[in-house]
Amino acid sequence: MLEVGSLNNVQPVNSYYKTQDTLDAKEENTELNKKIEEKNYDEKLKKSVDKLNKFIDDEGAYAEISTHDKFKHDIIIKIIDKQTKEVIMEVPPKKILDMVAKMCEIAGVMFDKKA
Repeated sequence: MLEVGSLNNVQPVNSYYKTQDTLDAKEENTELNKKIEEKNYDEKLKKSVDKLNKFIDDEGAYAEISTHDKFKHDIIIKIIDKQTKEVIMEVPPKKILDMVAKMCEIAGVMFDKKA
C-alpha cells in the first residue's frame, strides 16, 4: 500500500538526468583541476632543479631528478659528480624507498591471504 507522504520523495526522471549531468561535469572539472595542478607541480619542480643546478655548478656537480619505479609520485633527487658520474648524494635514498615498497608488498600479501 502506498502512503501519501512517500510521494514527496519521488524525483521526476528529468531531475535524475540533470543530477547525473551535474555529477559528470563535476568529475570532469575535478580531473581537469588535477591535470592543471600536476602541470604546475612539474613546472615548479623543473624550476627548482634548474636553480639547484646553477647553485652546485661551481662544485663540479649536477642534479638529476627521477621517480621511484613502484611509487610513481615519489621523486628522487641525485647529486652527481660531473667528471666521475658518481652519485654523491641521493634524497631520499632509493634503498629506503625499495625497502618501504617491499614492506608494503609483504603487508599486501599477508592481508590478501587472510581475506
